[in-house]
Amino acid sequence: MTSVAHRWAGQGVAPGAAVAGSWRADRPVPAGAVHIGPAEVEEAFAAVAADLDRVADRVRAQGREAAADIVAVGALIAADPDLVDSAKQAAGGDQPLPAVREAVESYATVLDLLPDDALRQRAADVRQVGRRVLERLAYPGGGRDAPADRFVLVAAELGPADLIEHLGGGLVGAVAVRGGANSHAAIVARSVGLPLVMGVDPEVLDLPDATDLLVDADAGAVVAEPSPAEVARTEVASAREVERRGRLAAERGLPHVTADDQPFGLYANVSSDVEVRLALDSGAIGSGLVRTELQFMEADRWPSEADHRRVLAPLLAEAAGRPVTVRLLDFANDKIPPFLTPPAGLPVLLANPSAVTAQVRAIVDLGRDVGLRIMVPMVSSPDQLAPVRAAVEAAAVSFGVPAPPVGAMVETIAAVREIEALCQVVDFVSIGSNDLTSEVLDLNRVDPRARTELAAHPRVLSLIGRVVEAAVAAGLPPLTVCGDAGSHPTTLPLLLGAGVRSVSVAVARIDETRWRLRRLDTEQCRALFTHALRLGGAGEVAELVDERIEVTMP
Repeated sequence: MTSVAHRWAGQGVAPGAAVAGSWRADRPVPAGAVHIGPAEVEEAFAAVAADLDRVADRVRAQGREAAADIVAVGALIAADPDLVDSAKQAAGGDQPLPAVREAVESYATVLDLLPDDALRQRAADVRQVGRRVLERLAYPGGGRDAPADRFVLVAAELGPADLIEHLGGGLVGAVAVRGGANSHAAIVARSVGLPLVMGVDPEVLDLPDATDLLVDADAGAVVAEPSPAEVARTEVASAREVERRGRLAAERGLPHVTADDQPFGLYANVSSDVEVRLALDSGAIGSGLVRTELQFMEADRWPSEADHRRVLAPLLAEAAGRPVTVRLLDFANDKIPPFLTPPAGLPVLLANPSAVTAQVRAIVDLGRDVGLRIMVPMVSSPDQLAPVRAAVEAAAVSFGVPAPPVGAMVETIAAVREIEALCQVVDFVSIGSNDLTSEVLDLNRVDPRARTELAAHPRVLSLIGRVVEAAVAAGLPPLTVCGDAGSHPTTLPLLLGAGVRSVSVAVARIDETRWRLRRLDTEQCRALFTHALRLGGAGEVAELVDERIEVTMP
């Protein structure tokens, strides 16, 4: 046991905090003499495949279809004849376990080097399967069972099955050396409310099992042997958070109307099928923003139609029957893959018509069963809509389906200047408050000063008000604000006062946003908005909101 608290910083990819004894999932297996041959290796792979199938079936029975499908991928990998044969051949030497490990790693490395981003992501799944196989071979008696009581899972790299199979069995948090917010494990953790911190120093792997470990994903911190005071604070905060979430969730299913009976639309910003399911479970109408670029941030080329289909198929299937707005690739600002040069953006996408066609065809074909809309990001002039609409109409003809509405995400000053003309060539508009605020106030999106509440600045609010008025005058459907301002306690009343009646927010903010909207009065918010336009800055506006708006939160 460590005698002094040791702290590591990481990336909190699924919110929350927990304290419990550690348990390393991927503890290296002993390299000593183990008498195994090809038959035992084959049996181990088959047993792992069966285990993962059972986990997938259990999760599917709980209604978590998307998470079950993710786990089932591991079962398919464990049954891959090429992988199994490679491992069987490696087991014939004097050191079978290291040889099998090397065979699995070689197979994963091949996937790592492939140009297809989705296939590269499978490398982590292969390593997870290999780890399970090695544990079965090294511990045929089941000597590596997880603790029966509360524990924090620790690993160099976590797969979704590592989390799902221990849910309800004592797992309260997780820590990984490798991985990021878009990994399958992170998506699953967010969907089930499990605190997860990734990107932690490998030193954490050296902790003995049962070391007291504090996981604070909100702060992006991991602490070994925390002080009693730290443990007490974390446990109290966790209990309060669970109670708070329960009270917020109790209003799911209640009418989406404000305090003065004005209807509002509540949508979710998503990038995966798991997030769609969680959003719908939380009472969102559908998705007001599907981010399509996050799956391709490490790509070395424009995604093909097949790439887009692979990513979108499970997401749109999960959203069947619901309204869904899919945004085209938004490779700009802090989201630029290696094959593009900053500042990238919409002009670069439009300069590659084959890339537009590939994505549009996948969206139009797979979007038959949803209320589909296609949104163009970072628009700066009305003429940028023409090539996208042409691609959409061509795809609709090709697949024999009606052409879905095509709209613009207004998030640049140039777009606001052209808003009246823009409203004549689009079927709908949405507002991206994050980028619009950053441009108006001359801040980089990743600048620590670029806080959500800065959207309350009078200069930003005046532009939002102008866009709302233009959309209404053009007879367009009610616009949606898709940025973080749609869920912030300072900016939400101001948006309502500007005439916004629909917001699309992060999945984790759906319940809280509903709670606030149901307690806001639109006339009061309108007066607030009018007054705010006359003030000098975001700070003054925030003080005004605090004075005039009182929404008691759980």
